[in-house]
Amino acid sequence: MPSRRRLSDLERLEIVRETLKGVSSAVLAKRYDVTARTVQYTIHRDKHRKRDSGIRTENVSVTLTPDELHHFDTLLSRHGIKYRSDALRRLIQSANGVFQPDEMLADELRGFRAALNRVGNNVTQIAKRMNEANNKGMRPVFGRASLAQIRSLAGFVLDFADQVDLLTRRRTDCVRLVATDALKELANAEE
Repeated sequence: MPSRRRLSDLERLEIVRETLKGVSSAVLAKRYDVTARTVQYTIHRDKHRKRDSGIRTENVSVTLTPDELHHFDTLLSRHGIKYRSDALRRLIQSANGVFQPDEMLADELRGFRAALNRVGNNVTQIAKRMNEANNKGMRPVFGRASLAQIRSLAGFVLDFADQVDLLTRRRTDCVRLVATDALKELANAEE
C-alpha cells in the first residue's frame, strides 16, 4: 500500500491562499500531489481554526450622518471607550437580547387592534345612519346619544395614540438600557 503524502504547514497555507484566489481543488491536488479531498479538508480545517481561535474575518460597515457619528462618539467618550470598533463589536455581541421579539409588546398591540376594530365598527354605523338619512332627504338623526358616541370615539382615539406612544417609549428605553449596559461592561473591561 503506498504511503500518503503529508502536507507541510507552509503548503497548507499556500493551499488556503490559492483557494481564495479561485484555484480549484483539483488543480491544487495535482500541484501538491494529494487528493482533492485532502485539499478540501485543508480548507475546511482552516475555516474551523479561524472560528475556534476567534480570529476576526468578517467586516461590518455602516454609513452615518455627521450628527449621528458625533452623538455616538460623545456616548463612547462618556463611557470611557476609546475605539468605535470595540463599542460596535460589544453592541453586536449583546444584540441577541435587544432584538428579540417582545411578547408583551405583541400582546398589547393585539389588544389595540381589537379596540380599533370596535371603533371602526362604531364609525361605520354612524356613517351608515347619516348616509341613510341623507339619501331620504332628511336631516340626519344626531341626538345626544350619537354625540356622546362621537365624543367617546374621539377620546378613545386620543387615548389610544397616547398608549401607543407610551408603549414605544418604554420599549425604546428598555433597548437603550440594554445597549448602555453593554457599553458599560466594555468600558469596565478595558480598565
